[in-house]
Amino acid sequence: MNEENMTADREPVLEEKYAFSDILVVKDLKMHFPVTKGLLKRQVASVKAVDGVSFSIKRGKTLGIVGESGSGKSTIGNCLLMRTIPTAGDIIYEGHDLKDSTKRGRKAMAKSMQMITQDPFASLDPRMDIQNVISEGLKIHHMGSKKEQEEIVIRMMEMVGLNPDFRHRYPHEFSGGQRQRISIARALAIQPNFVVCDEVVSALDVSIQAQVVNILMKLQQDLGLTYVFIGHDLSVVRFISDDVVVLYLGKVMELTASDELYNNPLHPYTRALISAAPIPNPTVDRARERIILNGEIPSPINPPKGCNFCTRCPEAEPRCFEEEPPCVDVGNGHFCACHKVGRS
Repeated sequence: MNEENMTADREPVLEEKYAFSDILVVKDLKMHFPVTKGLLKRQVASVKAVDGVSFSIKRGKTLGIVGESGSGKSTIGNCLLMRTIPTAGDIIYEGHDLKDSTKRGRKAMAKSMQMITQDPFASLDPRMDIQNVISEGLKIHHMGSKKEQEEIVIRMMEMVGLNPDFRHRYPHEFSGGQRQRISIARALAIQPNFVVCDEVVSALDVSIQAQVVNILMKLQQDLGLTYVFIGHDLSVVRFISDDVVVLYLGKVMELTASDELYNNPLHPYTRALISAAPIPNPTVDRARERIILNGEIPSPINPPKGCNFCTRCPEAEPRCFEEEPPCVDVGNGHFCACHKVGRS
């Protein structure tokens, strides 16, 4: 189904599992930002924001990515759209390696790959009315006449639940939830196939979150979209995602189908994240044991020698501090990077 952080000797197995239905394949993705010092800007270290991540996404499905702040979630999203050029690894979109594409090829590919960001107010130009905001991509890609572009704007506003009569208003005249709907309409106006949703509901009220998520799911069904959904709220990620990647300090800790992950979490970090999530109905749902993680997430400049999670793991053993665990399939496409999982 999906893969992750494999060593070189497992690469043939990785290849065998990729299907033609995969719209996106990520293989050993790394994004290391240089740390420089002095007047000559000499590199003295690297921030390993993403360090060997692999997965694939099937067409029309949603891959959720969860993890603490600083785990590399948004960096992966930016790499997928080539907003940030990866240090190493391959990003294969519909058979094309984006890392090897020319600048013109990336611009053409951008027509079918879009991002919806966390803060719509920061991403919307306050000097442009909504008609121009939504139609900006249409103009860049020379899609349709002025009248056709206006018709597309009207149709997109209707699809996200906004009154088209408001298209000549400006971003500051809308609420946070409405601005996020505008961002969705802008991203989908040029008819992309693949959308990265980067924390799209984290700044919204709970009731508005549900509305936006329902809009995204309906648009996915109607338009055949493929999503990467990046988020902190595990209940939201579970609701919208088909598969989930659990990320920690730039590496994948666990990867499997959404329901499998939440019903049978294998990695200690995954169990800690799930235990911290609020229980929707405490009177009905059984009590959940709270797992407290000590300390802070380590610096990506100097990650731990063995398992990235070993310094905070309540189940760590000496081997974890010396040897990095491979991410292996423990059955039914459930991948986990832990020495204790699957050990006979």
